[in-house]
Amino acid sequence: MAKQEAPFRVGGIVEPPYFVGRNDDLRILAETLRTLSQNVLLLAPRRFGKSSLLWNLRRSLADIPDLLLPYVNCRDMASPEDLFRGLVHPLLQELAEKRKLSGLWEKFRLVFSSGVLGALRALEEIGGSIGEWGQVYLRFREAEVDEKALVRAAFSYPKRIAAEYRVRVVFLLDEFQEVAAFDNYVFAALKKELDNPGDVRFVFSGSSLGLLREVFLREDSPLFLMVSRYELGPLSAEEAVPFVQERLALAGYTVEKATAERIYELTGGIPFYLQKLGLVLVQKLWLSGKKSVGKREVDAAFEQMLTELDSEFEVRWLSEFSPLQRRILRVLAKGPAGPTALAQALGMKPQDISSSLARLRAEMVLRRTEAGYELTDVVFARWLSKD
Repeated sequence: MAKQEAPFRVGGIVEPPYFVGRNDDLRILAETLRTLSQNVLLLAPRRFGKSSLLWNLRRSLADIPDLLLPYVNCRDMASPEDLFRGLVHPLLQELAEKRKLSGLWEKFRLVFSSGVLGALRALEEIGGSIGEWGQVYLRFREAEVDEKALVRAAFSYPKRIAAEYRVRVVFLLDEFQEVAAFDNYVFAALKKELDNPGDVRFVFSGSSLGLLREVFLREDSPLFLMVSRYELGPLSAEEAVPFVQERLALAGYTVEKATAERIYELTGGIPFYLQKLGLVLVQKLWLSGKKSVGKREVDAAFEQMLTELDSEFEVRWLSEFSPLQRRILRVLAKGPAGPTALAQALGMKPQDISSSLARLRAEMVLRRTEAGYELTDVVFARWLSKD
């Protein structure tokens, strides 16, 4: 018997058939990358599916023979040395695949793991710009060059490699705010390459508008206004509702449109929660033996999902927010409010809460709408409203 496909997938990068919608986003970004027209700053709160979008963007362009799209998760970077490794590995793997260079990465990785003589022999065999790139790291290992030289090499050599192998390169740098903790010379080195990029471009993705604003949108930053900003919102009902109906049908449940719309309403169209609620719902239906799905079953599944997320939300609540920010969020969890109404509800003056509001917006916890400030994470808001 064939293994039954799970109806929903929670966590990590998702691909079709679990990847939901985003057709317009994929089309716009794919054209930008295909033509190397600009560098892009992709912004969205956490759990909005940035990583999955980047991964599926990469998949959609995989058939272009001269376009390399190395994906780099910057969460793994704690130092400029990690930055160097993070750029080298996926670029050489993509290059080896597209240019049929068997064993390229296996030879280069000796630079990180082998003795100096063994590494030099491997680099001499590779030759060219890639060999020179590895030699910079060897000199760093031997304390002949410092971290600044290593960072300059990390950003400058991809352009040379692109020219040598007649390819175009777009680095997909996910969670780039992690690199914002590095010294400013990292961004000065990157600016030099963005000024004269050759056939190399970057997509910088992140979930902290505050940190990324410091890097890209502050006037005295080296990278000021050097990227095109692209904000990723929640899924539309037109994308999410049919997806929910199709996935539940796969599990053997016919779901009315109104029921699927209730799932969309409770999750706010945020991809992670949409998948999570769908999975919890199916599991509850399997255990209960119920064959029908209505609002009652959806609401019960949502309450269970909140219970499962309780510890995570509690840690976030206590560790990420100041006492005043927590007071602000509790008020806004009940509904949107403008600065004056919010201050009145707190018994304070608008100027007393302005800096806290600014920080919450910078971290993409809040967004401003015509109705006032509201939480970007509607599930987190519902969790707050329970208490």
